[in-house]
Amino acid sequence: MPKVLLGDVAHEHKETCKGSKDGYPIVGLEHLIPEEITLTTWDEGRENTFTKMFRKGNVLFGRRRAYLKKAAVAPFDGICSGDITVIEADPDKILPELLPFVIQNDDLFDFAVGKSAGSLSPRVKWEHLKNYEFELPDMDKQIELAELLWAIDETKKAYQELIAATDELVKSQFIGHADNRRLTVCASEGRCA
Repeated sequence: MPKVLLGDVAHEHKETCKGSKDGYPIVGLEHLIPEEITLTTWDEGRENTFTKMFRKGNVLFGRRRAYLKKAAVAPFDGICSGDITVIEADPDKILPELLPFVIQNDDLFDFAVGKSAGSLSPRVKWEHLKNYEFELPDMDKQIELAELLWAIDETKKAYQELIAATDELVKSQFIGHADNRRLTVCASEGRCA
């Protein structure tokens, strides 16, 4: 399988919002959840100084403190922090649906941490990220891989939702038992009103 550089198959999307920011969702580093491939939180209608635009399908990479492993694919157009590098796939070279998985992996984050500069708040630049080397199969295999990886991600999310629902069920059982116990004690002591 041939090796490529990230900069051979993707580029930094550089677009600035020059007009009104009304109607654009706002994404800061706090909205990128470590090791999550999709963006699930953002702000709307909040005053901010951000002007960097991103487009649906771009990958938002948290360039500050790369060891936190923050990178997610954007489900819409919006505006983001300057501490986010916006990465866009070159669709004739890499399947855009595969790019988020190329970026959201431990090897790339290790590479990014190694290239980061600064002591209190280290940042990595696209000029360094674009030199990340990885194996890239042909387009047919990329399609297979992307379908498989997104299916795994959906299964993981369904499992997380099941765990959260189970936790809520268990909590409600404890609360219900505690309420019933209070009523039983209250009734046995003749204090219920």
